[in-house]
Amino acid sequence: MTEKPIEQLARELRLKISADKLEHAFLHSSYVNERQEARGSNERLEFLGDAVVGLAVTSYLYTRYPDLNEGRLTKAKSVAVSRPVLNEKAERLGLSSFLRLGKGERANGAQVRSSILGNAFEALVGVIFLERGFSYAAKFVLRYLKDDIELLLVEQSAGGDYKSMLQETAQHMFNSRPKYTAGSAKGKEHDKSFTVTVSIGAHRGVGRGRSKKEAEQAAAKQLYLMLEEF
Repeated sequence: MTEKPIEQLARELRLKISADKLEHAFLHSSYVNERQEARGSNERLEFLGDAVVGLAVTSYLYTRYPDLNEGRLTKAKSVAVSRPVLNEKAERLGLSSFLRLGKGERANGAQVRSSILGNAFEALVGVIFLERGFSYAAKFVLRYLKDDIELLLVEQSAGGDYKSMLQETAQHMFNSRPKYTAGSAKGKEHDKSFTVTVSIGAHRGVGRGRSKKEAEQAAAKQLYLMLEEF
C-alpha cells in the first residue's frame, strides 16, 4: 500500500500541526533503522501518548461521573485505554496508510498489525500534546473514546452487557452460540459507521455504531430483546 502524505492526515483530523512533527508519530523503528532517520522512532512519543490518553480518560470520568465509586471508574478507564480499543480507533482513523515502515516489516504485513496501529495512535496523541497542550490533546482523545466509555457504563448499570446476555439466552434456548458477521464500514476514514449482524439459527439482529464493538452490542441488544418476547 502506498504511503499517504501526512498533510492529508492533518486535513482529515483538522490538526494545525506541521507535517514534519506529525510524521514523527508514524516512524516505526524498522523504518528508522533502514534509513538512519535522525528523528528516531515513535516509541518515546508512544510512551508519552499513553500517559496523556490515560489522564484524559481519568479526568473525564472523574468530573463527568461524580457519583461513581473507584471500582467502576477503574474498570471503565481500563477498558477505554485498553490495547484492543486503541487499535480499533487507529483502524477507524485509517492510520495504517500513514505508517512509515521498513521494507521487511511492510512485507510481513506490519502495516495492518493491530499493535503497531495502537502504538501509532498513542504516538499521535503524544505529538498533539507537545504541540498543542493537554487540553487540546484531551479533546482529541475523548472525541474517539467517549462513546466507548458511555457504552461501557450503560452496560455496567444494566448488570452486564447484551453480548453476554445474548450468549446465555442462546445457550439456554437453542444450545448454540451467537454468530457475529461484520458488514462493510461506511463513511470517511475518520468518521466511519459500522454494521454487524448477529444470528442464532433463523433469528437475526442487526446493529450499527461508530465502532465494531458498539455495532455488535446494538445487534446483540436487538436480537436479545426479540428472543425475550418468545
